[in-house]
Amino acid sequence: MSAIWWGRESSTALRTPRPPRRAGTPQLMASDRASLLGELDGRADAFTPEWTNRNPAEDAGTALRQLFGEQLEAVVQRFNRWPDKALIEYLNVAGISPLPGVPAEVLLEFEVANDAPQSVLVAPGFQVGARPPGATGLVIFETERPLYAAPCKIGEVFATSGRTFDQVDLSQPFAPFSDGRSSGAAMLIGLIGDNTPSQTITVGIGIEQAAGAPPPVGAGGVATLPVPGGPALTWELFDGGSPVALEVIGDETGGLIRSGLVELALPQRWRPGGPAGLPKVKSQRWLRLRLAYGRFTDSPKLSFVKINVARALGARTVRDEVLEPVPNSSGRRMRVSQTPVVAGSLQLEIDGSGLELGALAGAAPAADRPSAQAATSWSEVADLAAYGPDDAVYLIDNTSGEITFGDGHHGRAPPEGFRNVRAASYRVMSPAPAQIDAGAITTALTSIQYLGKVSNPLPTEGGGPGESTAQVVKRGPQEFRTRGRAVTVADYTLLALRAQGALVARAFAVSGLHPQYPGRPIPGVVGVFVVPPDRGQGKPTPDPEMLRAVANHLAQHAAPAGVEVVAAAPRYHDVLLDIGVVLEPGVDAGATLRGVLQAIDFYLHPITGGEAGDGWPFGGAIRYVPLLRLISRVDGVSAVKKLNVVLDGLRAPACKDVALTPYSLLWPAGHQVMLLDDGSTP
Repeated sequence: MSAIWWGRESSTALRTPRPPRRAGTPQLMASDRASLLGELDGRADAFTPEWTNRNPAEDAGTALRQLFGEQLEAVVQRFNRWPDKALIEYLNVAGISPLPGVPAEVLLEFEVANDAPQSVLVAPGFQVGARPPGATGLVIFETERPLYAAPCKIGEVFATSGRTFDQVDLSQPFAPFSDGRSSGAAMLIGLIGDNTPSQTITVGIGIEQAAGAPPPVGAGGVATLPVPGGPALTWELFDGGSPVALEVIGDETGGLIRSGLVELALPQRWRPGGPAGLPKVKSQRWLRLRLAYGRFTDSPKLSFVKINVARALGARTVRDEVLEPVPNSSGRRMRVSQTPVVAGSLQLEIDGSGLELGALAGAAPAADRPSAQAATSWSEVADLAAYGPDDAVYLIDNTSGEITFGDGHHGRAPPEGFRNVRAASYRVMSPAPAQIDAGAITTALTSIQYLGKVSNPLPTEGGGPGESTAQVVKRGPQEFRTRGRAVTVADYTLLALRAQGALVARAFAVSGLHPQYPGRPIPGVVGVFVVPPDRGQGKPTPDPEMLRAVANHLAQHAAPAGVEVVAAAPRYHDVLLDIGVVLEPGVDAGATLRGVLQAIDFYLHPITGGEAGDGWPFGGAIRYVPLLRLISRVDGVSAVKKLNVVLDGLRAPACKDVALTPYSLLWPAGHQVMLLDDGSTP
């Protein structure tokens, strides 16, 4: 006789997996099958005393009992998830939504044909694409600002002082203001091309940062800190042989402090020619960056100098999309067709007449049309509760693309009509891998006359997905305390996560601390240490742009007037554990050792570490007993007979806690795990 069929579904392989539970969530009912069947068996004598034969091989009632337990297990598991579901819905009602993703950024270098009569206008929205390994489709990048691409190329670059001209090797980093050069020192950039650039010219300059973390970035404040002022730099061109000062439209470098773009306004006339004493060269026209006064204490080292460079985002623009209402929403909720939406990019217009936009075009003269109201622009806000019945505002969930309008009391209700709500434009993030290498973005999706090839001289930077539901549930209750304003130091830690243009995994704020002056309390300053997501490329260290975005966001939108916010990268300590373990008999040694390594890497990690699993505490000491307990709990480990901590190459005393420097973090630097016999000595 074959085995009974109602025993097969109770095997381990067929059981419904139990979903992970959030710490602190109440369990309304025991949801495992054994507990449910045990409670059923306890009631059987009272409700069915006639059921006496419970032999699984003979009685069909046992099969019914087993089937009931299998079905009820899944129902009770869903029931136990109700507190989490209720919390998520409550956070949604309170306006606490997932933080949106951030598109990656990249610099694009354009090449113009030699026969172009003048500079070529590359309008905002110029699109390029790439198919990097790991991407599911074409990754699109789009320029943000207009660029006049000059019909020329860089020929030579010189570092000058007086009548000394030292040619620069552009394939290597160089310091144009080194060797004690002070006022009068300059960098000459020669351009090759028969035709004259017009309108503006954009120069991209890369500043080679010292190894390690970037310097802190501050914003806001009223007090003058003891930071020495930098030298004054002047941009010029040579019209024939005469220098002409240029107007700087924008300077992202801040005077060669950081990498960025410099946009210069050009005069109507720019004749070939250079400074007196210039050796024989092939360049016809010359730009000069001159040190007007002052001097650099440490000359900035330039990693590259390029022209015709524009910044692009990993996103594409959707225009003129008529929105459709969400079913059963009474017209208060609508949705865009493509997601995720780049935060702050939606331009929403509503036609008050209720007629389809564009349907009136060419239909009749204006005097004969119905009383159609012009389309009005509505503004995105963070919370409708703060607005009145006449305010044209809306909320948007950038992840789902759902738009919520007011109800006539808090925010204006949208007018009734058909196809009268239109997204004039919005940006959609392009799915992309962690990083796209230099030279991989070469496919121009927009065609412009005289424009040749386009490429990215540097890898992409930043970018990442939005916040998960689990992260929202963890952050949400804290949002009720801050409500968008920083009152306590802990508020800066939370609000740093909302910095637009930055993807922040963790932050930690300290009152009175300026990271450039540790150990020296400075009133009116809040130091914020920032940790980006771990992209598997070494220690998660923020770049200067992320620090600037966090500092500006907190100073402009959260901090009280007069408070200076200084964003900085944390210091990392390399930690190595020397471990000796005894394994249980018969276990897989390789799998157990991998489990030990994964457990300690996870525990010491700056983002996933610590007792709570939300990142190693800033400045938190390495506690011997919790670490020993962690390793002992790994499946297959019988005993831990050796545990030594090596911090930054120095072995700490055995069986002792290890202190860190203030506000620092740990970085697992590889560990040594040995297998020991039960009777051996380490």
